[in-house]
Amino acid sequence: MRLSCAGPSRLNILWRDLLFVLCMNTVIAVSLNYGFRTAGTLLQNFAYSQLIGLSIWVLIDIPRVLIWWNDRPRRWPFMCLAVVAVPLGVVMGSWATRELLGLPEKSAAETGDMLRMCLIVGMLASASMIYFYWSREKLAYLERQAALDALQREEAEKQLVRAQLMALQAQIEPHFLFNSLANLDGLIATDPRAARQLLQRLIGFLRMSLSHTRAEHCTLAQEFELLRSYLDIQGMRFGARLDYEIDLPPALAEAEIPPMLVQPLVENAVTHGIEPCMRGGKIVLSARETGDGSLQVVIADTGVGFSQGNKGSKGGSGLGLTHVRERLARIFGAAATMQMEENTPRGVVVRLTLPLQRGFEPMSVPVRAAAGAADLQHAPAGVAPAVSRS
Repeated sequence: MRLSCAGPSRLNILWRDLLFVLCMNTVIAVSLNYGFRTAGTLLQNFAYSQLIGLSIWVLIDIPRVLIWWNDRPRRWPFMCLAVVAVPLGVVMGSWATRELLGLPEKSAAETGDMLRMCLIVGMLASASMIYFYWSREKLAYLERQAALDALQREEAEKQLVRAQLMALQAQIEPHFLFNSLANLDGLIATDPRAARQLLQRLIGFLRMSLSHTRAEHCTLAQEFELLRSYLDIQGMRFGARLDYEIDLPPALAEAEIPPMLVQPLVENAVTHGIEPCMRGGKIVLSARETGDGSLQVVIADTGVGFSQGNKGSKGGSGLGLTHVRERLARIFGAAATMQMEENTPRGVVVRLTLPLQRGFEPMSVPVRAAAGAADLQHAPAGVAPAVSRS
């Protein structure tokens, strides 16, 4: 895993450091004139501070930027560079100041005072620059480490969600496969044609389910197509006891959702709603855009409902429902909700509300072959025909 971030150029770094050095040199000049009360005038102290400070900056900062750029410099090479640059910068800055201001040669006593002042200026300038460079590079290093840690945490959360998704699929598929294979075994002896059709649909479902597990997100059309395949297979098992309808507006076909988010809810409706009901029931899967711009997916069934206690409490205490709630909270936080309530005249309605995120690639809504051409021709403009099984 690589963290890539565009840092400032060398020229930008040098300009930024130069502004800091000029400000610090000005502060040092004022301190020398009014604090230490040196013999020179304010102009002389200002010139000495600027030229000595700039000389040390040139000898320290330019090699630092050329060698280490925006990275944190190594401690001992940088300290050796500062030890050499400070006295050399004091000599260069003092000579440049005398030449610039036309100062006469000084006596031994005056030269000693000047050297003491230059030494003070050099020490203050070098100390401030070293502290500035070191603390800034330390801060930049900590920022990069924090960004890397955040990226690692994000990747770890993705791995956790992916592992939970695979675990959920492992819980869903054995029960589903066992029932499908048992039904297939019975059809082979009684209706080989139906058995072949069931086998083909089962292969298609498993292929789509595998690609879903590996993806981090999918479109609503892909999720609904997977659920249509699942309900097709369950329809062959339950026969006339299971009726379903799928309604996905074309405008929402490209909406992105986490994969396998609706699958546990549809399976819950089949296993705990339709299967215990002797006369069967109907499952309606639909999606719509709410007034506040959110996406709402509705799974409504006319099964046994909460009355027989097959679905647990209204809060949804089943493992699949708990997993859906945890995924919503982890991915969307408080922006996503799941509500369960009684259906009329019987059954349960589950409403998933989450932020509407549209994909970048257009995708048409898959329609069952059973929905004939006449259905497509008479569908209202801008609305996908509801896919239903009777």
